[in-house]
Amino acid sequence: MFSKFTVNSAVFLGLTAFTVGAALYFRNPLLVYTAIFMVTANLFLYVWAQYSVWGLEIERFSPHLAIATKPCTVRLALTNNRRASRYAILGFDLHRGLARRSSYTPVAYLEAPPGTPMEASYELTPPKRGIFVLGPFYLYGGDPFGFYKCWRKVDLPSEMTVLPCPVDFTYRNPASVSNLAQDELETVSVAGASTEFLGVREYMQGEPLRHVHWPSTARMGQLISRQYEQNVAASISTLLLAEDVLLEGTETENPLEYSLSMIASIGSMTSAERFQLSHLGIEGEHQESHTGTGRQSYQELAVKLARTGSAEHSMLDVLNRRILDYLPPGSRLIVFAADGGPELYARLEPLKISYRGVTLVTFDQRSFSRRLVPEQPGPLVSYSSGLLIYKVFFRDNLSNILTKVFAQGAVRGGRA
Repeated sequence: MFSKFTVNSAVFLGLTAFTVGAALYFRNPLLVYTAIFMVTANLFLYVWAQYSVWGLEIERFSPHLAIATKPCTVRLALTNNRRASRYAILGFDLHRGLARRSSYTPVAYLEAPPGTPMEASYELTPPKRGIFVLGPFYLYGGDPFGFYKCWRKVDLPSEMTVLPCPVDFTYRNPASVSNLAQDELETVSVAGASTEFLGVREYMQGEPLRHVHWPSTARMGQLISRQYEQNVAASISTLLLAEDVLLEGTETENPLEYSLSMIASIGSMTSAERFQLSHLGIEGEHQESHTGTGRQSYQELAVKLARTGSAEHSMLDVLNRRILDYLPPGSRLIVFAADGGPELYARLEPLKISYRGVTLVTFDQRSFSRRLVPEQPGPLVSYSSGLLIYKVFFRDNLSNILTKVFAQGAVRGGRA
């Protein structure tokens, strides 16, 4: 807790000090009584200001998951533990990085009856994905004359994971540019709704009871469900080389944020279709992988994307031979990386033998570092060493880019 002296309190303290000095010098009874009154009034008002923020408890209810650029609601419950009602209570909730213009939001309670939680709420629109912490909360009080102001800090941390915001785009199955024969491409079997029996697993709340495998339930002593097999139509893999150079641009508009948003968009699209999506993110010596299908799998991927950072080097030379361990061969591979030029192309070229097609999405560093908006919407499309390459510029339309990435055929040279 800490106090703040206002202009009124400074003037009042100055008058009090002058009166005390005059009373000590002149020994006049009237001056002595006046000095005692002013000293007592100062102490009384200061204690009142301190007391105004005690006896109050705050509880925050914030969503654990949010989506970048989408509003979410934070609720705060105030409980008055005193015997008398309180009125006109003001507080400030800190949320650094979760709003563009301010790092805190004022919260007001007109009345707080004793023992009854009173709720107030406000909206936040996170500008970017990531892991953020709300709090602390500051209760603000003072005396009724406004002489002394008092702040009480309430340590009330709440973690919020902000997921990348996916964009809508038009999906079309692209022609293969790999060396694999088309008849070698197979569908992938995953758990899902079908008539092909796969096995048994623990019952999940909300499942139809007709899926319960009663013999296993009786043997295990808990509900066991049948699990069936679903053949997905295709497999898509994404590879992110998260280097520090991808941070060029603004806090919310840089190659790394663009890459994560596009990967989230691909995940959102594939979750509604019969696709298996595999993702591998390389951050220096650290790698994060994910494989799955359906909405639950996409949510798990989105959380991993929200936690993605960057490293000084991608270490592709070390992990290139291990990519096949994380990303299934035969799938369509989309790589997001800084513009590494011929060296990057040479390292990715061997992958075209194992994958149905290899698409590289790079970024024009000059446009991001200088924040130059291209005269024509991107991306710049080229074809090199068997790789389909898209170069993205600052503030390019991500929806159009993904539509082009998944379009039929390869557009060579110039802007698409």
